[in-house]
Amino acid sequence: MDISNYEERLDELGQLGELTEEQEEEFDLLEEVVRLIERSNYDIEALQAWLELGNDNFDDFEEAYQGEYSTDEDFAEQLCTECGDIPDELPSYIHIDWEWTAREIMMDYVEENGYYFRNL
Repeated sequence: MDISNYEERLDELGQLGELTEEQEEEFDLLEEVVRLIERSNYDIEALQAWLELGNDNFDDFEEAYQGEYSTDEDFAEQLCTECGDIPDELPSYIHIDWEWTAREIMMDYVEENGYYFRNL
């Protein structure tokens, strides 16, 4: 489902009066999108990526969402830094293979259109 025009679609559904079961599910989903955007300022693209990964509800979205990154390597480096796995002052003679690290980390995460989510 494309939620990029969620406001217009909510208006359309709201004007229909009685909704089919499928339309009610879509309406509920779009209301959840609005709630997440208003409460937490998530990008609509992040929410769309969540849906494209096969998630049809947003109950776990906030827990799973990790952010937007250019590459798996950028994500892995940020994650390791935030978790404290990498010292602030890493000696210059130590080099981390971020490609390998990202491959290992991505076993527990999934990416869609640059948005990263933890597998729950």
